[in-house]
Amino acid sequence: MTTASGADVVVYVDSSVLARAYLPDEDGHGDAVQLLLDQDAAAVTGTWTRVEVAGALVRAARHARRTPKQISAALAVLEGDLGHEGPVTVIGGDQREIEAKAFELVVEHGLRAMDAWHLAVAALTVPRLAERGESIGFASRDAEQARVAELLGFSLL
Repeated sequence: MTTASGADVVVYVDSSVLARAYLPDEDGHGDAVQLLLDQDAAAVTGTWTRVEVAGALVRAARHARRTPKQISAALAVLEGDLGHEGPVTVIGGDQREIEAKAFELVVEHGLRAMDAWHLAVAALTVPRLAERGESIGFASRDAEQARVAELLGFSLL
């Protein structure tokens, strides 16, 4: 079964993965780019991802890993990727519900706040986006976040 977009899986892409798509010197860069290009995966992410990834890119420039010109170009690509026609759909939900779920995940699993926030957004929205019987995935570079994502019923990508 596929989504309306023709994908086989709806995958929540954490900022830890998305940032790597714009930083060629990062471990996992190629995998992140491939995920964005994968026609069988409908990539989604939360509203705060834009801020987190922009922060990672600016920090890379501050540490002389990228030039300011390269970072400006990467930020423009990020905007396009998260835009209306981009390969990643930005999703959100009821802020109180997301914060309550994130709080629960922090208390139960000891996750960092933003890791819990991303999982909360994913847990509360992605299953609603997937058609019956369709796979739901979660892409993260953080082992603890990924472990909890599996507990929440996501396949790891």
